[in-house]
Amino acid sequence: MKNRNLLLASALLMPLSAMAADEVADASENTGPWSGSAELGTIFTSGNSETQSINASLGAERDGETWDSTFRISALKTKDEDTTTAEKYTFFSQFDRYLTERSYLAIVASQDRDRFSGYRYQTAVSANYGYHAIMQDDMTLDLEAGPGYQRDKEEETGEILEGAIARVALNFDWTIAEGTQFIEYFSIEAGDENTIYRSETGLLNQISGRLASKITYKVKHQETVPDEETEKTDTELGVTHLPSVT
Repeated sequence: MKNRNLLLASALLMPLSAMAADEVADASENTGPWSGSAELGTIFTSGNSETQSINASLGAERDGETWDSTFRISALKTKDEDTTTAEKYTFFSQFDRYLTERSYLAIVASQDRDRFSGYRYQTAVSANYGYHAIMQDDMTLDLEAGPGYQRDKEEETGEILEGAIARVALNFDWTIAEGTQFIEYFSIEAGDENTIYRSETGLLNQISGRLASKITYKVKHQETVPDEETEKTDTELGVTHLPSVT
């Protein structure tokens, strides 16, 4: 019954995704440099929470003359009868200031609120030097590195863990063919209190019109966890629907 309900929910979400795609596309025509996306779909998780669920995310980007802005919000929540088995919220923002055609200053801020991670929240802010290593019509590669600050709060004890970090990241985007796009994001936030590795691999494929499907595999690994019962590595394998990549 649980799997049947999930399949039914996914089927119902497809037309909703198409409607969201139409609204986002229409809005982008009226807001100039702003563009956005909405995703809905089924997600499979392992690690601190092993569930099947429905996730949602919203994103917005702005390309300016001297500044680029990126915002992303995602949410995952699952209930098995009256018991919550997964609950996670992620916030990400980045502001890029052009220095030259290939180099830029990136101010990055993120926060994870994962109920099953052992932390009330995990926050990181950093100032990075970025470089467009590849700038082609069908392929881009951005590299970033810089110092930052990390602040985590343990759920059980309420203890605050904070300190300086060094952040490195890469963002790869490849349009394999018309309507097919491969993305890879990888980052390391290394600090005295904790070191966090993040990876996101995705494949976007146009279905029809403005609707596309996206398969993503996310990994988050941290060297320090609050207790022995908490997994150090979380993974997510998801299939979502969003506005077309073309």
